[in-house]
Amino acid sequence: MTRYQINGYTDMHTVVSNERKLGGAVEADVIKLRSGEEYHQAVITRLEMSDAQFCSIGFVTKEGKRLIVHIQDISMIVDARHVNVGDLSNEIMREQKVAERLKHLKLLCDLNKGSCTIPFQEEAERLVFDIGLELAMEHVSLPFLLPEEQKKLVRIA
Repeated sequence: MTRYQINGYTDMHTVVSNERKLGGAVEADVIKLRSGEEYHQAVITRLEMSDAQFCSIGFVTKEGKRLIVHIQDISMIVDARHVNVGDLSNEIMREQKVAERLKHLKLLCDLNKGSCTIPFQEEAERLVFDIGLELAMEHVSLPFLLPEEQKKLVRIA
């Protein structure tokens, strides 16, 4: 699910630098360099600034190759968008980012065992939304995310 289209380097930088708060990742269909090289399903992992100007961009290709490219070497970035981690087309980055989110979710649940505060619930919900409910439920017990009719079910004996 696309959260929203990216309209420039500033949008990319916002998503990448606030990844924990916002969730998701920035994925582009194609990043084309001035030399003619094209990288499909590239996930942008870093945008470096010098003073107030963007100078380099780091990304991972669908083959798992990590590249750092000077901004002036980029000819075109096609269809960059902010997507949920569970919806990344780049399989290598999807696996890596889902594993990171699951690790964070498990730690969060362990630290808050027996306590269901609103900040805990909100952060857990963000992580689950990012990776997908089914996958999260396979790894962590999240009873506060169950539908209302299942929450009211009472077991006797």
